[in-house]
Amino acid sequence: MKRIVSLFFFIALTTVVCSQVVFKFEDGIYDKMLNVKVEFVERNVSNLLSAINNAQQRNDTVLNLRNVTIENFARQGLCNLWKTLPFHCVSKTNVQSCLKDATEFEIRQIPVRVIPKDNSYKGLLQKELTISFNKNGVITGVRMSLDNNSYQSLLLGDSKRVNDIEERRTILKFVEDFRSFYVEKNLDAIYNIFDENALIVTGRVITPNNMNSAEISDQRKRVIYTKQNRDQYKKNLRRVFQSNKYIHVDFSNIELMRHGSREGFYGVRLRQKWDSQKYNGDNYNDDGYLFLLWDFRNKEQPRIHVRSWSPALNIKSEDDLLSPEDFGLN
Repeated sequence: MKRIVSLFFFIALTTVVCSQVVFKFEDGIYDKMLNVKVEFVERNVSNLLSAINNAQQRNDTVLNLRNVTIENFARQGLCNLWKTLPFHCVSKTNVQSCLKDATEFEIRQIPVRVIPKDNSYKGLLQKELTISFNKNGVITGVRMSLDNNSYQSLLLGDSKRVNDIEERRTILKFVEDFRSFYVEKNLDAIYNIFDENALIVTGRVITPNNMNSAEISDQRKRVIYTKQNRDQYKKNLRRVFQSNKYIHVDFSNIELMRHGSREGFYGVRLRQKWDSQKYNGDNYNDDGYLFLLWDFRNKEQPRIHVRSWSPALNIKSEDDLLSPEDFGLN
């Protein structure tokens, strides 16, 4: 009997140990930059990654974050993401540099693997995680990041556009957050990131006889545009979130542009691929170009003044794409 109990204890202990993930900083941060010790942040991030792997190993539907110092907003966002798209940290030991933006700190390139609940998921399985934290070592955001090659190319940038690395990093952080809010179905976060007088133009590709848009020619597709204010957009988006089992949004071809005459305003132009599945099994996907006009005068609470979408099939050259100067600002 004792041997059976000892064996059970050994198996349980091994299971716990196997799920532990260790994080260490390589460079980019030291104690006097923070209100806490660097070791506190390393331990906090290690606890977060371990909690994720423990939940995935046990096939839990809820993350246990009691040992993680994390803001409620970030906690809710991560839990929403977990319900839709469970994943686990690939490496048991992660060593990364620390990056600093205008207000916070950031860890990138933590390799994770998505564990789809079923075969309806069409996105990439290998992804990278980004974790943000403040001077007190409190985690303020956990999100799936842009791939590192795209991210680095955006930081180098175009001298005609945005040439300050800290500004670029801040903008990209909020772009990544914006994308994550859709995957998380975080309606309030999306609503709050829009200015109260925002102009929002959405579009939907209509295909004949409910055919998959990938199966027919562009000539047979029809696009319906809708102009909305912030409250209308929230109401319509709520219905989208409630009716869809999952939403996967992918950003690529991202360009950052400084407004020519208005300080603190930036345009973000990108290609967006949307893939979603309703609870009844119906799929919808589209491919288009998104333009976001951001107001970064308050770097801690930037707002989107314009969100406009155009289908890729209507874009023949760069002249068809929007820029910040296309919108008058009072």
